[in-house]
Amino acid sequence: MGTSKRYVGWFVLLLVLISAGCHRANRPVPESMLTGAATIAADEALAPLINAELDVFQNIYKYSSIECKYVSEYDAVNLILQEKIRLAIVGRPLSEKENEFLKSKEIVPESIPLAYDAIALIVNPENKCQTLSLVQIGQILSGEITDWNQVGNSGKSGNLQLIFDSESSGVIRYLNEKLKLNKKLSGDIKFAGSSKNVFEMVAENPNGIGFVGFNWMSEAENTNVQLMLKKVNLIAVSNASTAADANSFIPSVGSIYNNTYPLIRRVYAIYTDPSASLARGFLAHLTSERGQKIIYRMGLKPESDFQRLVNIKKDF
Repeated sequence: MGTSKRYVGWFVLLLVLISAGCHRANRPVPESMLTGAATIAADEALAPLINAELDVFQNIYKYSSIECKYVSEYDAVNLILQEKIRLAIVGRPLSEKENEFLKSKEIVPESIPLAYDAIALIVNPENKCQTLSLVQIGQILSGEITDWNQVGNSGKSGNLQLIFDSESSGVIRYLNEKLKLNKKLSGDIKFAGSSKNVFEMVAENPNGIGFVGFNWMSEAENTNVQLMLKKVNLIAVSNASTAADANSFIPSVGSIYNNTYPLIRRVYAIYTDPSASLARGFLAHLTSERGQKIIYRMGLKPESDFQRLVNIKKDF
């Protein structure tokens, strides 16, 4: 009987330990700057960059789970204004009116610069056009140029079709402001639904010209990027009144760093939550040396010139 009771005792102890272990495993992950769950939003045109940042952050902090809603720039900002999210990454800061609206709700927003991206122009490989001036781009977007035979170096004719990711695109908003079009885009305009679809539509349409965020093609070592770039041609853009090979530049980390590419845009993180939340932890990562190095490795210009920092580690 003594032996039997001893076995029963060990069995009961084992059950208690298993139960305690299960109880610990089922405990919810605490909410902090490095743990828990969060939902953020970003302009879909910035998806490759944000995905790269999220992959590294969540790989380091195993108990963090961040869902990013990839929407248009307009919708991302609206989610902030509606208080549905606390962090959005877009191609512009909040306007004065938007800042005042949030402050009226006793919310103090921050618009924090993170990086420099660019707007790239792509055409079908059948199109021989290699350079365009800002003046020509403005004429194309305003409907003054509607046929490829009006573009001298295209080597083709036919109705010129403009292809964007979405109607409320941050790319359109940027081009409107940069080229002072007063929101008067005109011509044969198509909306592909996503940046990836812009590439596909241009690849299938000899008369198309696509406008996309450069970060979709900036990671030169990525095999998917290499395959995508085989389907389209990049247009070099010039600040001069007449575009020529010598004064025209394609988007690259070099032409963004030295400011020779004319269509460079700044990327901002808009943040509205002062608490020590996971979203704030991710924002801290984006502005850290590690986060800024990821931006550089993606082929873009980081806001902080980490190359001037000392004691940079080579690994993540």
